[in-house]
Amino acid sequence: MLSRKSNAATLTYLGEGAQFEGVLKVRGQARIDGRVQGTVIVEGDLEVGPKGEIEGELVQAVNVQIHGTVRAQVVAQEKLMLFKTAHLEGDVRAKALDIEAGAAFIGRSHTGEPRALPQPEP
Repeated sequence: MLSRKSNAATLTYLGEGAQFEGVLKVRGQARIDGRVQGTVIVEGDLEVGPKGEIEGELVQAVNVQIHGTVRAQVVAQEKLMLFKTAHLEGDVRAKALDIEAGAAFIGRSHTGEPRALPQPEP
């Protein structure tokens, strides 16, 4: 029988070939290797694999790593990393932005300032 530790990080995985449409809300970490049409909100870190694709209004997480394709506004509470295979179309808000040579980024970025990030709701 499998047991879950209450302090263990949860990983939500959307595998290659899988498709999701709508609003995806995740506690813990998430990795997308399939296709998401809609909004993605992750309370932890998000990684979009080389074959992963997100198209929608908003992608939000603590740290975001993109190896695949994202067409959406991206909000990273900490760091957004675009790797050489990444293709991002959309505006970015993050504390830090790291773009590897070869990555494609089409949009505007607001980084390094606390006011660049959405404020928590009261």
